[in-house]
Amino acid sequence: MDQSTRVLIIDDDAAIRALTADFLTGHGMEVATGAGAPDLYAALKAGRFDAIVLDVMMAGEDGLTALSKLPIADRPPVILVSVLGNDVDRIVGIEMGADDYLAKPFNPRELLARLRALVRRNRLRDADPAGRTWVFGDWRLDADQWQLTAPDGADIALTPGEFRLLLALVEQRGRLVDRDRLLAATGGEEADVFDRSIDVLLSRLRRKLADHGGRDLIRTVRGEGYQLAFAARPAD
Repeated sequence: MDQSTRVLIIDDDAAIRALTADFLTGHGMEVATGAGAPDLYAALKAGRFDAIVLDVMMAGEDGLTALSKLPIADRPPVILVSVLGNDVDRIVGIEMGADDYLAKPFNPRELLARLRALVRRNRLRDADPAGRTWVFGDWRLDADQWQLTAPDGADIALTPGEFRLLLALVEQRGRLVDRDRLLAATGGEEADVFDRSIDVLLSRLRRKLADHGGRDLIRTVRGEGYQLAFAARPAD
């Protein structure tokens, strides 16, 4: 897989940028680099990448702002890296749409493992486009357009983290989903680090669903996990 994997590294620290690029290149990946948000936009305009490694604390436009400007439905997986490694910063990063988050300094082997996992998961999803629009009850979820439509016809604005969590529940077609699976779906690789993010995302998602008649749409099975009140099916 690595020989055809294209990774874009955006970091204003030249030494970290070079060391990370050398390590990933040494493991067969094709790597492009940039020092800031303008380089990010230019690189994505010029070509496609399988993943992005994006520094948060960059001079000028920071990584979170840059991430928020990328179209959700048409961008590669993003791993945020930052010297800010507390739970709040990690949750914000995932909430803003990152697929994963690593605190600096990080072990390059861990970055490599996470990149491989993200790219593999993304390719498996792209290889099976069938059933990317789901219906459950009177709700409709378009996974390609990142759009959730309520029974009243309203399009509900979800953050990437909220959307991934709902999609993980939908794809199980009414079956119980444990926290580990939800953590993986929303970007967390370590349950003890990201456990709080699931609570935050679930609370916000439930409030948004409740505003459109979906108060009991997500059920909690204490000690086991969560499930949708309706068994989802691919749209006709």
